Amino acid sequence: MTKVYIVGAGPGSPDYVTPIAKRVVRGAQLVIGSERVLELFKEDLIGETIVLTAKNVKDAIDHAVKCAREGMRVVLLSTGDPCFAGLLKTFTKLTDDVDFEVIPGISSIQVCAARLKISWDEAVLVSFHDGVDERKKSELLRGLSAGRTAMVLPEPRVFKLRDIAKFLIDNGFNRRVRVFVCENLTLEEERIIECELEEALELDVGSLCVIVIKPKEGWWAHVDL
Repeated sequence: MTKVYIVGAGPGSPDYVTPIAKRVVRGAQLVIGSERVLELFKEDLIGETIVLTAKNVKDAIDHAVKCAREGMRVVLLSTGDPCFAGLLKTFTKLTDDVDFEVIPGISSIQVCAARLKISWDEAVLVSFHDGVDERKKSELLRGLSAGRTAMVLPEPRVFKLRDIAKFLIDNGFNRRVRVFVCENLTLEEERIIECELEEALELDVGSLCVIVIKPKEGWWAHVDL
């Protein structure tokens, strides 16, 4: 059996694809990834490709493992960095006793921090990409109530920006808390919006965004967690 390579494709721009990612893809006999991510590597694709969708994830990963066991060099492309809201978690949940290697990529969180010129080593990071539950919501509330910056990946269908804003206001946060929305990072359509929590209730943003909330002491009511 050969390794399965889980490769980070960066946040969206070809400029943010790492040289090692391109090199690993060039050596692959099978590359699996979303249509948008495969486009980033179109000049490096030599072998077979499979377009990854929300509906075929399990089948695609099963096929990747089968091909690797047959001796093929297989790459799974993950948007951003596989280790944060990426494909690594899904892969490890669906596989067992598989030899694999992770090639990290540049995440939207990293780009967002760079754009806003903030250090994120003490930020609370919350991703709702793989589901919205009370544990994650409580984690967000605890972090903000402790005065930590929150960097949030929303769920664009059921827990988007306006839903997060309403959730925080309903849980005692001041409507004037500052919010930064970094959308389409590294792409031509990139934009950064600075607003107050109340204004976020009316904002429509796309699915490719990072929400940053930077509380100040006294800007929220007491929250019983």
